[in-house]
Amino acid sequence: MINFTVPDICDQNDDIQIGELFLSSFGAINKFCGEIHTAKCEHSNSVVKELVQNDGEGKVLCINHTGSELCSMVGDQIAQTAFENNWNGIITNGFIRDIEVIQNINIGLYALGTYPKKTDKLKGIGEKDVPIQLGNVDINPGYWIYIDTNGWVVTSKKLEL
Repeated sequence: MINFTVPDICDQNDDIQIGELFLSSFGAINKFCGEIHTAKCEHSNSVVKELVQNDGEGKVLCINHTGSELCSMVGDQIAQTAFENNWNGIITNGFIRDIEVIQNINIGLYALGTYPKKTDKLKGIGEKDVPIQLGNVDINPGYWIYIDTNGWVVTSKKLEL
């Protein structure tokens, strides 16, 4: 794992976007970084489930939950699949569930909070690897994200740390 802190990245880099969306850590790993892959979901997480089945070595999945309906984008099964496929972590501006299991999975997972209801299971709903926005930050696939318990930043390329 790369040794960094988000405050140090902010102090040493001008060309970064600092996230103003306040997220909480729910996975067993609190600090991670990686190349961004994106998912844009309204009320179905089928595209998230599809993405985490791919090799995630060195990658972070950023999920933009655009729906108005309260539901969880990530549960224990998606978190476990992401871990098994080597994803560094998952970040969402939505909610997660099954935290009593997720907190023991060796993966980074940040979200707004928890909500017990699952999403609709609608195949083909949602978009993957498209530009998204998380709070004030514009995110494109291939950008890099760095996150720890201090906050998170996004860069257009991997930083030399």
